[in-house]
Amino acid sequence: MLGLSATYNYYLFNGNVDMRKGIFRLREVVRNTMGQNPDDSHNVFIFMAKSRKIVKLLHFERGFYVLYEKRPLMGKFKKPLYDSKTMSYQISWADMVYFTESLVINEMRLSEAV
Repeated sequence: MLGLSATYNYYLFNGNVDMRKGIFRLREVVRNTMGQNPDDSHNVFIFMAKSRKIVKLLHFERGFYVLYEKRPLMGKFKKPLYDSKTMSYQISWADMVYFTESLVINEMRLSEAV
């Protein structure tokens, strides 16, 4: 069960990731590109599609990997600012909640009533 809270460390990957990747390929991105241990149950790794329309969260808990995917019906996720010296960075729980809950809606079209 995915139960996230402020007690975890949140790392946003700041690169392009093929969002078709599943748990084990994202695990390798964490290990090889981010230089982090994907088996550390204190960490949650966040991946965003280049289009900012898909977000995936990868977490290891109690011997299992958990992958959570979020896709809004309209709009896209805001991309937070990052430290240009790193490919990933730690964000706070409050920032992670804001990040995954805030959407940018570029245009909204209503269908005409019939």
